[in-house]
Amino acid sequence: MELTSDIIKSIRDGDTSAFSGLAKEYGAKAYSLCIRILGNREEAEDCLQDAFMRLYRAIVSGQFEERSRLSTYFYTIVYNTAVDHYKKLRDKRFSIISIDVEGDNFEEGDDLTRGFTESGFDEGSESTGKTVSGNEVKEIIRKYVLSLPEQYSVILTMFYINDLSHEEISTILKLPIGTVKNRIFRAKAKLKELILKKFTEDEILQYV
Repeated sequence: MELTSDIIKSIRDGDTSAFSGLAKEYGAKAYSLCIRILGNREEAEDCLQDAFMRLYRAIVSGQFEERSRLSTYFYTIVYNTAVDHYKKLRDKRFSIISIDVEGDNFEEGDDLTRGFTESGFDEGSESTGKTVSGNEVKEIIRKYVLSLPEQYSVILTMFYINDLSHEEISTILKLPIGTVKNRIFRAKAKLKELILKKFTEDEILQYV
């Protein structure tokens, strides 16, 4: 749910309950992005608090001018805040370059299942004929995303968890939209392949 102008005005007028509603609306999904980048719960919580403070100041000061969706604006803050925390806490550069890999050591599609057979299920197992619920599929997706290297996981977190469009992800990460679409397509295709080796219910295809 996007903020209306009236709610933004309420926040600017000092209505703390309006901003609390915003925090409740976006908190869990924003936390998922923080923890995907930082890999530590305490650091992710600190990052999220910092991101909300930055958003609050942007709204109150008028820096957020409602020219873009609030979610796009906020997740841009969350992503940049998480990268800033990563650099500060680890005294090194977040491997942002790996999200837009052009080097000889990377090919699109590499490492799409590395680590997933351990955290998800055995890629080589044959179908059991079981049906699977929507919640089970979402949990498989969550584990799969967490198993991916940065060039895929950050994009898929934004797509599946933060509900951002290809265009919004492209804007936030400053990546060509073709790169974003290609990463999502390849990861979704591999995920579908993995799930269909374990489950047979056609309904799962709506999730991937």
